Amino acid sequence: MLPETQIEELLSWAHIQAVAWRAGVSISIPERDFGVDGTFRQLTVLGSRRFPSGQALDFQLKASKKCLLESNDIVYDLEVKTYNDLVVRNASKHTIPCVLLLKVIPMDSGLWIDTSEEGLFIRGGCYWAHLEGKPSTNKNTVRIRIPRNQQFTPTCLINLLKKFAIGG
Repeated sequence: MLPETQIEELLSWAHIQAVAWRAGVSISIPERDFGVDGTFRQLTVLGSRRFPSGQALDFQLKASKKCLLESNDIVYDLEVKTYNDLVVRNASKHTIPCVLLLKVIPMDSGLWIDTSEEGLFIRGGCYWAHLEGKPSTNKNTVRIRIPRNQQFTPTCLINLLKKFAIGG
């Protein structure tokens, strides 16, 4: 049996892959993790062919049961290393931007998924944040706030690719 932390991670991957596929966006995972868990690429249609348009968005994916759900924000303690990697990278206007995706996992593992004849339901929202600012001097974590209206949806993904297109 898989450890719960691995199940949480795999459910978060299933969530974002389903969103990308529904948006008609390709998703790729690098062979090695150097602070980027994957890349979304917008596809262009030319006749019957589809190919990458050149618009890309990298992401770092986290899953957590230890988020604080406030009325307007998700409050999460992000590892300082990850926070610093994201803010330093996002400071450059000449690189592919990198967003944080946070899958909020219910505390009760019995609620993680539900299956029926109608389909599969993976509980817990997924949210995005584009972190900017100065690197933190904290030792372990940085408390971040993600507005609850920044849900990671198919429409959101398409809009993020447009918003963060290099030169856009």
